[in-house]
Amino acid sequence: MSEHHSQAALSAIIDIAADGVIALDERFRIVRYNQGAERIFQWTEKEMLGEPLDRLLPLASRAAHRGHMRAFAAGTVDARRMAERRVIAGVRRNGDEFPADASIARVTVDGERTFMVVIRDVSERQRVEDGQHMLAMSGWVLAASLDVESTLATIAEMPLPLLGDWSLVELFSDQGHVRRAAAAHAVTTSGTELAPLLTTRYEPMPSPAPYGSAVRVAREGEPVVITAVEQWLDATFLDPVARERARSLGAHSVLIVPLRAGHRAIGALSLVRAREGTSHGADDLSIAEQFGSSAALALENTRLYQEAREAVRDRDELLAIVSHDLRNPVNAIVMLTGALMAQSDAGAPVQVELEQLQAMRGAARQADGLIQDLQDTSRISAGRMRIDARSVDISDAIMESCDLFEATAESADLELTVQIAESLPRVLADVPRVQQVLSNLLVNAIKFTPPGGQIHVRVAAEHDDAAVRVSVTDTGPGIDEADKPRLFERYWQAPRLLRAGSGLGLFIAKGIIEAHNGSITVESTSGEGTTISFVLPAG
Repeated sequence: MSEHHSQAALSAIIDIAADGVIALDERFRIVRYNQGAERIFQWTEKEMLGEPLDRLLPLASRAAHRGHMRAFAAGTVDARRMAERRVIAGVRRNGDEFPADASIARVTVDGERTFMVVIRDVSERQRVEDGQHMLAMSGWVLAASLDVESTLATIAEMPLPLLGDWSLVELFSDQGHVRRAAAAHAVTTSGTELAPLLTTRYEPMPSPAPYGSAVRVAREGEPVVITAVEQWLDATFLDPVARERARSLGAHSVLIVPLRAGHRAIGALSLVRAREGTSHGADDLSIAEQFGSSAALALENTRLYQEAREAVRDRDELLAIVSHDLRNPVNAIVMLTGALMAQSDAGAPVQVELEQLQAMRGAARQADGLIQDLQDTSRISAGRMRIDARSVDISDAIMESCDLFEATAESADLELTVQIAESLPRVLADVPRVQQVLSNLLVNAIKFTPPGGQIHVRVAAEHDDAAVRVSVTDTGPGIDEADKPRLFERYWQAPRLLRAGSGLGLFIAKGIIEAHNGSITVESTSGEGTTISFVLPAG
């Protein structure tokens, strides 16, 4: 083969090489720039001929690079890797930086020196290495905390910016509702920009779940890449304000990873790349899926830990209630029976007065009522509250319960009035359980309404006879705004009130009404009284 043919063959090989091959003159100006370099840097050969090599480098590293090039040109070594100690950075036409391996050689032809530079884009290799490093760290980082909010924040933050520019963690309830629980941005340090994306409570999702929704991905158990970002935005952010905020952050490609504990879908992690041309690839999918497994395990551990803590707290609260609230009726029974036994010990015939029997019976009923409340609380907490719902006219049951409290209200100097609308629709109800709810509401109203006050019970149809609403209104001290969210919690009582019962009445009432597929709500203004209402569906 002639020298001319050899040069032509070498030139052809350089042109088709996947790596970037760049020839420089003695002033380090580009005199040859192959197709591989065009693909890597996105500049054409025509645009780069005569330009300095450092134009292909980040601005911050250009001065140091020029010093290295001059030292190499003056040295005795004819070839070396430019990244002997670390990967160097190149910069593409659009300004994106990327990691690269580079080698340089010095050749002299006919007394003229030429520097040959070979550059390889190692972005994919670096991404895989970074991914493996992130996965190695994720195990101990996620295990470092058993706090739910801290774990959620870590899950949202750790994959950035490797797998996305911003992220969203969504959690699912057993009823299929969704809560957007955590978000992170690779650049944003303030939570103000991300706050509109989040929700404080679980929200219902359309059924069946739309394509691109985290619910569907988690149920199917396979990660997916969404490029139809408008569909994803619509499926994820039902609130238009949240949707616009998400759109302002940018969304070009969305990788959704299911978070599953065994066969149970507990949530999903959405990783969003904001800029065009930054879609997720197969390596991203693999890394994200592995991270999702670690994240789901961490969330499950926090759930089990929280349940264990709640179980200990419930046990302590139960012991406190039993020791406190059972003491009074038990002491009453002990005192009364002790008095009767004293008569027997003195040799006198034992004489039991009717009032003594009534007192013992009342104490026993009080103890039995507390035990019943604790049993109901246990059933509700475990999701085992059962009702025997039948189609009934609820009017008589409401009136019967109110009649039982008339004497109690009168003795407390309270006016109890009842207003029941005519022609009420029949409702699906377990009558004894509904009467239990109304009794709990009336007990609270009588207990906290000062003498001279009023209690009003109102029963009316609503939603075009699709339901019946029962309301109990009092003229008591009302409920502070800060206390309302905790009103139906187990064992809870307002701090400003002296302990006045077990704190289970409203919790049980809520559990019973929800078991009827109904709802219970409170309206109150501090100092102006309270209205608690429950709604039963017609049937």
